[in-house]
Amino acid sequence: MLPRRKSRILALCMLYALDMQRTDDLSVALRIERIFSRPFPQSVTDYASFLARGVVKNAERIDELIFSHTHNWDKERLAMVDRQIMRIAICEFTIKRSAPAVVAINEAVAIAKVFGTEESGRFVNGILDAVNVEVNKLVREEGAKEDTEEPVLEPPKKETKMVKSAYLAKYAEQASIIAKEKEAKRAAIEAEREAEREERRKAREAEREARRALREAEKLEEES
Repeated sequence: MLPRRKSRILALCMLYALDMQRTDDLSVALRIERIFSRPFPQSVTDYASFLARGVVKNAERIDELIFSHTHNWDKERLAMVDRQIMRIAICEFTIKRSAPAVVAINEAVAIAKVFGTEESGRFVNGILDAVNVEVNKLVREEGAKEDTEEPVLEPPKKETKMVKSAYLAKYAEQASIIAKEKEAKRAAIEAEREAEREERRKAREAEREARRALREAEKLEEES
């Protein structure tokens, strides 16, 4: 089995677990990954997680594409496995664009035939083909719209210079603040050191005065 198909099947297991527990908490999916991915190389598990995260993050958008072509079907009636297989394929060729549409659709059909019902392969193929046509149509329309729109003019160099000047001014202001903070810290340290030196000087002076007083006392005692 090709590595990418292993990744898609592993992603299907992860998303199925989320669906069963009615949650989009990816930590649940990651526990499934750890259970099933031990025989797989890291590249397989990485791509599976990539697909699962993409589906969870873009589930609403993907489901809109699916249900725009499932006439008279609702989310509850659509088989859980079929829905997740289609979600993975649509994520690949529309959201992440990590695989060509023909490849993602063929892989989805192959997996649906194994894990779905007898009708799953044909059903998945029909929906994904329709989604692909819709997406390509939207891309063409968007491209045509961009061609008819007026070109966006480059901003004048003066404005760019102003932006750079504003950035440099902000940087200079921050640098000035940092410099002042450093200067204040140095001043505080120097003041503390000066206070310690003054205390030691006073202590030495007091010691000398005590010794002088002691000598005077001894002298007076000898004379008496």
